[in-house]
Amino acid sequence: MDFDGLVKGVSDIGYDWHKQRIVQNSSDNVPHINKTVKALDAPQADKANSAIVISAGPSLHYNDTLGVLASSDYKGTIIAIDGSYVKCLKAGIIPDYVITLDPHPTRIVRWFGDPDFEKNMQGDDYFSRQDLDIDFRENSLCQNRENIALVDEHAGRSKLIVASTAPANLVQRAKDAGFDMYWWMPLVDNPNSEGSLTRKMHKLTKLPAINTGGNVGTAAWVFAQFWLKIKDIAVVGMDLGYRQDLPYHMTQGYPELVQLLGEENVSSDLFPVIENPDSGETYYTDPTYFWYRKNTLDLIANSGSTLYNCTGGGILFGDGVISMGLQEFLSGRG
Repeated sequence: MDFDGLVKGVSDIGYDWHKQRIVQNSSDNVPHINKTVKALDAPQADKANSAIVISAGPSLHYNDTLGVLASSDYKGTIIAIDGSYVKCLKAGIIPDYVITLDPHPTRIVRWFGDPDFEKNMQGDDYFSRQDLDIDFRENSLCQNRENIALVDEHAGRSKLIVASTAPANLVQRAKDAGFDMYWWMPLVDNPNSEGSLTRKMHKLTKLPAINTGGNVGTAAWVFAQFWLKIKDIAVVGMDLGYRQDLPYHMTQGYPELVQLLGEENVSSDLFPVIENPDSGETYYTDPTYFWYRKNTLDLIANSGSTLYNCTGGGILFGDGVISMGLQEFLSGRG
């Protein structure tokens, strides 16, 4: 299968992999649903004027993005995804909101400090293979305990925007940590179609649906743009690509490509190199990240919105995307 064929098939592949889990998780979470995102108060004053969405791409590591933000006097809204939350806390940044989407039963809880760290990491090289943050990649029991303590200390200061698809261990961890939790459900297909998973989840949970673009970073931008009604939104850490010196096997979706194609050495044709016209730098991507990019650009175009990309690299560019340095975005919104 070639690159274009894989990009077109990403949605169906993900649907097949997750369809049973997301409905089952949504059913299991019904007893825990107290407040929904409908209960959120609208941001006020400076919080309503702008927002920064912090994804967890490689640029956070390379560009000292969190250090720049932490040293600023930024007063707008800060939204972290699950994978960037602990990194924010370590940098002295307390997000207003933290959003989670992925239904994986063992991995996602690690972003919040995992009480069952040893058991859940057994035989899983997801983090050790591809995280550029050495503390996370070589996460010891001691480091994990520190993460648990850090989250427990600060969880009450952020609102957790938790998807109905969240696994049970994440929900329990969030409750134990003391998060103020607000529920939603992802729009995963056409709810008017026969057999729609979105319709099944809504029937179970009665939750409002949010179009995620297939990934938590885009979901966070959609949440800020269309739910919080914030106009000027910057994204950081939304690379959707990799520096060319990173080996393919360290990319997020490499094992899934190997499994799907049945090939140990995946062809370089499936990792096309793209030049970012705003920076002049080149990055390679993969079918899943390219699909995420397409979805994000489609959401921007269909809504007539603008996205300020302060990532400092990557492949998210195109109509409706304004690339600028993070410091430039912050300078007018401090």
